[in-house]
Amino acid sequence: MEAVESLCAELEKNPTLGRRARSAVGSMKLYTTRIEGTDTRPPLSVTYVYDAPPPEPGLIRVALVSPVRFAGGDTGF
Repeated sequence: MEAVESLCAELEKNPTLGRRARSAVGSMKLYTTRIEGTDTRPPLSVTYVYDAPPPEPGLIRVALVSPVRFAGGDTGF
């Protein structure tokens, strides 16, 4: 939770920090980014929506947080 809260603080300053994904409806923009892992947490993939109706600033909504899975990596199964 702390990692996502820190990311949200960064997104307040730079809402287009992530990589742009396919557009959502209307003026909303969909982005994905990654939070690096630590000793106690795996890397996370974060998908968020940036809704920027004029006048900006817009709203940032985190839509999905999931662990990053590497192809061919140890999945623990």
